Amino acid sequence: MQPYVFTPSLLALLIANTCYASSAETLPDGSAKSDLERITVTATRKEALDTDLAMSVHGISEEELQMDNGQHVAESLNSISGVLIDQLSGGQGHKTSIRMPMNTSGYYLFLQDNVPLQSAAFFNHNALWWSSFNSNVGRMEVLKGAGTALYGSGAVAATVNILTKPVVEQTETAMDVVLGQEQYGKVQISHSNKLSNTQGIRASASYVTNEGWRDHTASQRAEINLRHEYELSANERLITSFTASDLEQEMAASLNDDQIENDRTNSGLSDEVLASDPLRKTQYMRLTTQWDQMNEDSYYSVIPYLRHRTNDYTATWNKNMPRVQSTVNTVGLLALANFVHTADNETTIGVDFEYTEGDQLSYQPLDFTTTGWGADTFVKGEKFYDDTTSYTSISPYLQHKRTLTKNLDLTLGVRYDYAKYEFTNHLGVYGDIGHGKISLEDRDDDFSHLSPKASLNYHLSENTSTYFRYANSFRLPTAGSLYHLTTKDSEVAAPVDPETSDTYEIGYKGNFDNITFDAALYFMDVDDGIVHAYNDQGQRYLTNATRVLHKGIELSTLWVINDELNLSVAYSKSKHEFDEHDDYSGNEMRMAPDYIANVRLRYLPSYLEGFSSQVELQSVGEYWMDDANSTDPDTGLERKDDGYSIVNLKARYQLNSQLSFNARILNLTDKVYAQGGEYRYGKNSWSPGAPRTAYMGMSYQW
Repeated sequence: MQPYVFTPSLLALLIANTCYASSAETLPDGSAKSDLERITVTATRKEALDTDLAMSVHGISEEELQMDNGQHVAESLNSISGVLIDQLSGGQGHKTSIRMPMNTSGYYLFLQDNVPLQSAAFFNHNALWWSSFNSNVGRMEVLKGAGTALYGSGAVAATVNILTKPVVEQTETAMDVVLGQEQYGKVQISHSNKLSNTQGIRASASYVTNEGWRDHTASQRAEINLRHEYELSANERLITSFTASDLEQEMAASLNDDQIENDRTNSGLSDEVLASDPLRKTQYMRLTTQWDQMNEDSYYSVIPYLRHRTNDYTATWNKNMPRVQSTVNTVGLLALANFVHTADNETTIGVDFEYTEGDQLSYQPLDFTTTGWGADTFVKGEKFYDDTTSYTSISPYLQHKRTLTKNLDLTLGVRYDYAKYEFTNHLGVYGDIGHGKISLEDRDDDFSHLSPKASLNYHLSENTSTYFRYANSFRLPTAGSLYHLTTKDSEVAAPVDPETSDTYEIGYKGNFDNITFDAALYFMDVDDGIVHAYNDQGQRYLTNATRVLHKGIELSTLWVINDELNLSVAYSKSKHEFDEHDDYSGNEMRMAPDYIANVRLRYLPSYLEGFSSQVELQSVGEYWMDDANSTDPDTGLERKDDGYSIVNLKARYQLNSQLSFNARILNLTDKVYAQGGEYRYGKNSWSPGAPRTAYMGMSYQW
């Protein structure tokens, strides 16, 4: 095993020059405040200063979001240290890498206004496309590492929270229009109004269309977001939100070596498959009501919610391109009470409840014969699964914060999660149904897990703190991993087990007059890790690896150089390896970048009031393309991708209080690169990075 080391010269350079902008509060013209205070709500659902929290949590302000004016959440989230969101094929989907390799697994908890965007039993790696990013977003926060006691399954590597804008005091109506290459267009309209001294509403809507720079990657998405705020009394309020969206997106596949070299715009699909016009269609609706009561020594919050989503698509990553249809409906409740015993001691108790029912169907849309490794013939109309799974979970938790000395705080937490699956198979046939698939009889499964948490936070001064944190977390197997099995899985005694993790983290935070600095060193031990493997027919299945280790360092800081210049850099260096895996012990995990860096230099010229510009560098280090860490026998070279570095240019001009203009050019140098590369099925598979793309827009407010 190679020793884990950091490059001293690079680390020294970053400590001297890095800065953190994501969480920085900025002035309307885009400049940063010198007396910066960073507030977050994700950790406890109450506003808290970051130096009071023993964890790595970062936010992106509304002003920073306005500068980015992104067509995808990745354009802003990637400015946070250790965060890499890969936008897939220029569409609305994404892969996520936060203290993990680039992956599509359920290591992340995605929230909007503190409420999960999806059920853990039916995790979808694209869940952020169901958020209100395109119509009503006021702030985004990322809690890195295992979540607090408030969060359960999935809060292993990170919790991402999209926070919507509240109702404003003065009536406000705004319209934004953005146009870009490849016939990209976005129209966004919002209206906020105080109906009385106690009530107000905000209504937002957006429509996004994009032809895509690759063949067969066009998409269109419509969304509405409604928010009603009602002040029941001086210390009691009710916030009701409704979100609905409709997405239709053409689907493409990864590219082979010849295509990535000679025809990067290729869809990666055969003419036969293209003739079937594979699409992804997803509809989403969510209704929540949050009741809060804030007293002098107590705080109560109750959030009932309803959720509905459909997700119909062609699985273009499978050779036979099966059609998949699913509908998932949820009713849930989040309830907590917080009691302040003394000025510095408090206790939070709570319980989460969820009942979800999901219908899933997969079938063959056309006659198709695959070639090469694992060749097979599929007949139109064949069903691979057709079932309903009911999921019930109940999760009580307790968290206590106590001051040990004047500057030292101890926080202890524990969460107990119980989950039950009830599986009903509608196929009517069981056992080996061909194509390496197994059809299971009706069955029930239940899981439980106790997650302890502990942290110490020491205030070095009024503006600086250091902390140590331990957090246990877990990831439930999804309904699909439990019940959609291959013949390879019949060789094991049971389906996959829950994946548990222990995270150890030390960190430092400092907020000074013109600079903020954060550093976090983490070690995450994942036991019974759920990973992908492939059988002899090239079909993918899930299995429990014995132990996987993730470790790294994250650095970020914001430096306000003067009134015209400020600089931010977010940097992380990490290593992810199998420790006791049956096949890969000692190997690094595939698609795990050696480092992730984001540098943003902002220029606000004094001679042009209201104008701000930004040059951004996004850089991703090399990574292995397979878990076997293999070598190409023809060239003798390791199967590694070199990573990439691209430059983006952004500008915004606030002409007056009502009218502003914005523009951005992504991949300014028109860099030819691969966003991701894997070696599987005996060949390379590439996700090409987007070429130079320009956008410009206008915002009008009255």
